[in-house]
Amino acid sequence: MSPIGRLVASLVLGATLVVAPTASGWAPPAAADPDSGPGWGGSEGDGGVDVEGRDRDEQTGPGSPGGTKIYVPGPWTQRVYTPHCPPNMVYATGDGVRDYQFDPDVMCAGAFANCPDGEMRMWVFERPMNANNRATDSFSRAGSTCRGADDPSDSEPPSVTVDEIIDRARALAPTPTFVIEPAARSYVNVPTNFAAEVEPVTVEVEVLGFTIPVDFTPGEVRWSFGDGADGSGVGIRHAAVGQEGAVEHAYGRSGRYEVTLAVDYDAQIHVPNGDPIVLPTPITRQSEAQSLLVDEIQSVVTEVG
Repeated sequence: MSPIGRLVASLVLGATLVVAPTASGWAPPAAADPDSGPGWGGSEGDGGVDVEGRDRDEQTGPGSPGGTKIYVPGPWTQRVYTPHCPPNMVYATGDGVRDYQFDPDVMCAGAFANCPDGEMRMWVFERPMNANNRATDSFSRAGSTCRGADDPSDSEPPSVTVDEIIDRARALAPTPTFVIEPAARSYVNVPTNFAAEVEPVTVEVEVLGFTIPVDFTPGEVRWSFGDGADGSGVGIRHAAVGQEGAVEHAYGRSGRYEVTLAVDYDAQIHVPNGDPIVLPTPITRQSEAQSLLVDEIQSVVTEVG
């Protein structure tokens, strides 16, 4: 299977293991069948990173696919919950993520003891998992806790969303800078040269103990010259007047103007063992303002012949 096909196939059905009402009472849902619907891709639990796909109209957040989940490989603890009744147990049927069963499966008054409204008391069963999502030991009972229907599942590998990675990377994204020539001072009706200083940058985001590189590549560059006029382009340092590719602007009146620059960066996330995720929506970064003084050139008659 191709890398793209594997990513599409590797959908993880993360079900929250909280009891749900049935016709005969309360019972925890069974673990997802890896053979029914999307599963791990390749052999079950073969490690690597699994990207959970979404329809385009379900994508949210800046730089969608913001809701896409990235499962990062690494040792973790699997936790499975069952009603807090003395006989209830969780047994492993194999070493895969979904290789376990509930036995027996009963309800009792203890499942409703000392928990807030809308929550139930659950036994916590846990086992260690390695980076390949294979159990390295059997389940053991690790106490009890109150759980609600909206509590996240702890039975699937730890994950992070693209939005969470971008939120962390955004603070590390490059801030564009620029130069003005001549610096800090110009004159009315004299072309002033502007040049952006932008380069591709890679930042490293720490997620779940792993380093995920995020590339920022500059795209569209927009200028605001402070007098209501704007421009676009990177510009060229030390450009001749009228040179192709140069960004020039001539001010019509004297005064002090605040010049700013905005750059749209294309972002690409490098996930371990998977294809990069390219965000279709650029991330815009704004420069600090630079002040430019524009004076008038006045002719001075020094001698009359």
